[in-house]
This record gives sequence, C-alpha cells and structure tokens, in this order.
Amino acid sequence: MKKNIIISLIIITLCNSCDITNHQIKLSGFTMGTTYNIKIISDNFGITYKDKIGGQIDSILISINQQMSTYLYDSEISTFNNNESTAPFKISNEFSYVVGRALHWAKTTEGAFDITLVPLLYLWGFGPGQKGGLKDVFPDEKTINNRKIHIGYDKLSINNNFLQKKDPFIKIDLNAIAKGFGVDAICNFLNSKGINNYMVEIGGEVRCSGYNRKKESWMIAIENPESDNEINWAVPLNNMSMATSGDYRNYYEIDNERYSHEIDPRSGYPAQTDIASATVVTSQCIDADAFATALIILGIEKAIKLIEDTSDTEAFLIIRKDKDVYETIRSSGMKIKEL
Repeated sequence: MKKNIIISLIIITLCNSCDITNHQIKLSGFTMGTTYNIKIISDNFGITYKDKIGGQIDSILISINQQMSTYLYDSEISTFNNNESTAPFKISNEFSYVVGRALHWAKTTEGAFDITLVPLLYLWGFGPGQKGGLKDVFPDEKTINNRKIHIGYDKLSINNNFLQKKDPFIKIDLNAIAKGFGVDAICNFLNSKGINNYMVEIGGEVRCSGYNRKKESWMIAIENPESDNEINWAVPLNNMSMATSGDYRNYYEIDNERYSHEIDPRSGYPAQTDIASATVVTSQCIDADAFATALIILGIEKAIKLIEDTSDTEAFLIIRKDKDVYETIRSSGMKIKEL
C-alpha cells in the first residue's frame, strides 16, 4: 500500500502559501501525514471569506484524521485495532463508508487491495512509526506465513455502522484510500457552498470541478520516471478525480532483484511488477486512490483487463521495460496531453 509517499503526480503550479490572486483563492497545509493544496475560483474573494472557508476545511480534515489515522492512539481506527474482540464495533458514518469502499475494492481485485495487511506492513517496515524498508534481507517464509494468518478482507464485515472482526487480531490500515476520501469530503463541502470551480489535492490525489481562472480545464501533470523535473504528459480534469501510485522512487533491490514497496497481501511479499506508475481517472477520488494502488500489485495483464472491465474509469500506465527504460499504456478512453 502507499505509505504517505507522493510519487508520479505533480499538481501544476502548486502553491507554497495561502494568498488570493485574480479571483483565485489558494489554501495549503498539512494533513494525514502529507500536504494538501486547494485552489478555488470565486468572485466572493476577501480575507474573511478565505479564512472562513479555510477554517471549515481544516475542521473536516481534523475530523477525518481523528477517525482514520493509525498515528493517533485515540482515533476510531486505533481503538478498533486495539480491541481484541469479535463483537460488533460501532463506528461513525464516514469511517463506515470508507471501510465499505475498501472492502468493495478488495473483492473486485481478489485481494490485491486489502486493508487488513497491517501485520505485513510492520514486518516490511511500513507500519505506523516505522521509517520504511529493509536493508538487505527478506523475512523468512515461515515468518511471513505466520503474519498472513491474521490478514484477509474476508475476516472483516460491516453492517449498519458496525464493524466486526472474525479474527480478534485483525487490524486495518486505510492509508491507501483515506486521502482520496478526504479529497471527496472537501469537494462535497465546496459543492454545498455553491462553489463549482476548484482543484483539491491531498498527498497527490486530486479532484477538479469546473474550470481554472483562465476558464480552461484543469491540467494535472504526470511525472516522467526517467527525470526528476521532466513532465511529458498532462491530464485534462473536469468534474473528475485522479490518483497515481508508483514505485520508481521507492523500492527494494536485493541480490540485483527489484521489488516494489507495495506489499502484495496475497503473497505476503513486495509486489514484483513491471508497472512503474498507475494513474487512474474516475468520478470519486476514494475509488481512484484504491484502484491505483491495486493496479501496481496486479501487474500489467490483470491491470489492463480490470481497467477495461470497470465502467467510467480510465487509466494510464507507465511500464518499466528495462532499467530507466519505460513505455506507456493507456485505456481506450484515457485523455492524455503530451507535452
């Protein structure tokens, strides 16, 4: 799963501070262990308006963090994880919705996406509080199999805001889907205020509505894996969401073998995949977030089939052919502007 890493996605002209220029409000800050950037096109500009909107957005993000952050000992998710009981556990509406979507993607991807892989995250150095990654030695097969005993999305069920474990030692991590939900939550708030032109980004997951201040579609760039600064592609995004996952900035290389930092919940090992990055475009950012992670783990053939079988969803894959040699594959309806 993604672990607070922003890779493959660059928001063109990201703001470094909050200001108001030519009817565009810019807001930025920190949330969910990463950054957020928001651009709002509005005639109702002014310091008071910006401060009010910014304060309400911060409240939304603080609430989501309190529900879904494994870094907070008293969050909803931490309380659930530390509760070694198989009795139904009452959770909030938002938490319930996110877990429900996570289980949907777990079933759709046949376990490639699985929020119960926490024991494996700790084993490979990606658990909360860990710096991430191993130096030169894999855990042995017995250790991996022992960890796999207590993972599996089929050991988790949800019904009417009650989350239930079939195994008392099941723990969940929503890092690969919560940022997408956070983007959607802010967008829904802006929509409720009658704001129709905006770009919202959290940790590389983005959703756009309407047009930018030039009255053009928002353009979101995809980073070139061969260069730190070169951008070769951009996606016009209007009333859609986009998420990118990739491994070319963060991976294992042991005995000259390259392994993705994404852990495959089914095998217990880092995914061995030729997909350097996967960009997904769909309506809801929560779905784009989860889907992009799953595609990396699935590998090329299964990823392409799943993309084409999923309605109203497009994708752009950067495939590693050799060291620092890449090619691209896109779904039939994916719109890309080459720069």
